[in-house]
Amino acid sequence: MRKAYLTALGAALAVTAVIGLMPHSGIGKGKGEVAVFHPSEMKRLTSSNLVDAIVGLQLTGRVGKVQWTQAVLTVEMRADDEKQTERWYRDMEKLIRLSFTQMENVNRLLIRYVDAKSDGQLLFAADVRRNDNWLGEDFNELSDADPLHDELWRKRLRIAYTSLLEERLGPIDTYSAEPLPSS
Repeated sequence: MRKAYLTALGAALAVTAVIGLMPHSGIGKGKGEVAVFHPSEMKRLTSSNLVDAIVGLQLTGRVGKVQWTQAVLTVEMRADDEKQTERWYRDMEKLIRLSFTQMENVNRLLIRYVDAKSDGQLLFAADVRRNDNWLGEDFNELSDADPLHDELWRKRLRIAYTSLLEERLGPIDTYSAEPLPSS
């Protein structure tokens, strides 16, 4: 019995040593590293990949809540800095890009910015839909836009803002891309 045990132990050690030396033996050289995990490109948003999709965006702002219900993605962003509108716009663009260029099954994106300092009071909200014409034609212009002050982008993104936002940023209707009326 003891001899059989020692033989089995010796065989196990030999197999372990051979397996341990295989990467250094030259077998399979030239193939490079082999990936253990193959990241798959997400094409459809689901409850199981929702967190991965949002985290993968590397948003600069803080995410409050995220909800995925019947092809509608709702994201609540917490605005803690008063004059960080450029950051807000970049995050909005990332969310729109994820929803309508990367995912096939998001039909509507609702983005809400709430004030982190005043118990989550709404500052502004955007409502973007897959069937919006500008998504195909003018999407790249969004990166240079000022969606809160530019009337055209406020309409495209269906932005609604509150008086609290105007208290923080000043009058919102002060800038528009529409040409001035000639006198």
